[in-house]
Order: sequence, then structure tokens, then C-alpha cells
Amino acid sequence: MIVDHIKNLHKYTGLNRNIQTVIEFIESNDLRSIAVGKQKLTDEINLLREDYIPRPLDECYFESHKVYGDIQLVVDGIEYFGYLEANDPKFIVTSPYDSSKDVTKGQSTGDFSKVLLTKGMFAMVLEDELHMPKLSANEPVEVLKAVFKIKL
Repeated sequence: MIVDHIKNLHKYTGLNRNIQTVIEFIESNDLRSIAVGKQKLTDEINLLREDYIPRPLDECYFESHKVYGDIQLVVDGIEYFGYLEANDPKFIVTSPYDSSKDVTKGQSTGDFSKVLLTKGMFAMVLEDELHMPKLSANEPVEVLKAVFKIKL
């Protein structure tokens, strides 16, 4: 997992051929004005625009992907973003891999890392990296987020 400010996304273009396209899209679009929902940007990039109130831990779950990585950009608001290493023994699968949705879901039986994402920050997760988005930072502040799903 990589956590950084959006101004630094260019540093990671060597990790995936689609990151440069995401940067160009962000630079030429007002992410706040994009309607909530899913849209296809290219054959290898989808955008999920979300507005929500982060949830307490017991309403969140870990997820991982095999075909698409995520660049989860907080456009506005604040939330915690949980992380576990792939194959962490504390991870218990609650929903096996669903290829139609490219997701495995589960919970942690113990501690896990969390990072505070604020306006302008992103978390990038690639294949099989366990992550928990939408985790409340103790204040019910609406989050505006753009999730770029990039083909791995």
C-alpha cells in the first residue's frame, strides 16, 4: 500500500501503465462535479465517485482485489484507511473471492494498521493487499472520494 498526497502521484507511474492516465484525468476534471456512481474512463480504468459518512469499525470490512488495483483519493473529508499484509494470519475470509466483482472480503481478528486520509491524500492498493476504506475518524464528516480502479 502507498499513502501520499495527490500532488505526488506522478512518482508512482512506474508501478502501473494506467497511473499516468489517472493523473491526466484528475488534472483536467473537477472531481467534485462528477456525479456519484461508476463510469468507465478507458478499457483499463474505471472511476467510482462516492459521497458518504465513514462508518464505525463493526460496519466496515477488509477487501482485496486480483484484477484491478485502487487509487482511493479523498477529494474532501477525513477517514481512516485500514491495512493488513496479504496472508496476514489475523485475516479471516467472510466472503470468498468473487471474480464478477473482483473482491475478497473479510475481517481481522486482531490489530491492524490504519492511516488517516485527509483532503488531497490517496491510498493505492495493488494485487491482494488487504485494505479497509470508509473507517470513521470519530467525527461524522462527509467524505467525497474518487476511487480509480486500474487494471493490474
